[in-house]
Amino acid sequence: MPRWEVPYESPDRTLIRYVFALLFSIGVLAPLCALTFSDKQSWVTWVVGPLLVATTITLVWRIVLVGVWIGDRGVKISMIVRTRVVPWPELDRVWLAPATGFDALALWISVRNGPDIETAIWRANSPAVHRNRAKLEQPELSALMERLRAEAQRHSS
Repeated sequence: MPRWEVPYESPDRTLIRYVFALLFSIGVLAPLCALTFSDKQSWVTWVVGPLLVATTITLVWRIVLVGVWIGDRGVKISMIVRTRVVPWPELDRVWLAPATGFDALALWISVRNGPDIETAIWRANSPAVHRNRAKLEQPELSALMERLRAEAQRHSS
């Protein structure tokens, strides 16, 4: 199994996000457990209840995993709906451009064969507000961009 790391945050912060998501996931199971001991049980309860719990847990983990991850295989860009892995040799360029639909600058990744990919990394101090974006100060953002470029160069040789 490949190892992925978030290059712009400490491992402790990543672990804290996982712990909170795990606690929330366990907490979401409490109503389902309560259903098993209730007197009012119908087939709707047993179908809709687990579906709602599964959907909620999936959504929580998708939100927690949003970001840019790097590993030996390449760059993994995770958004709520879609995750895409760009192998290092396919990474063409890393750049800043306006975020789609927001007044902010986002980190974009260009691939050799395919469309450009917008990431969930924004430059800090933008007037736009979005809770599910990592906002980095310019020095951190520049360091991330340089690291991505260096990794792409190292793996393409």
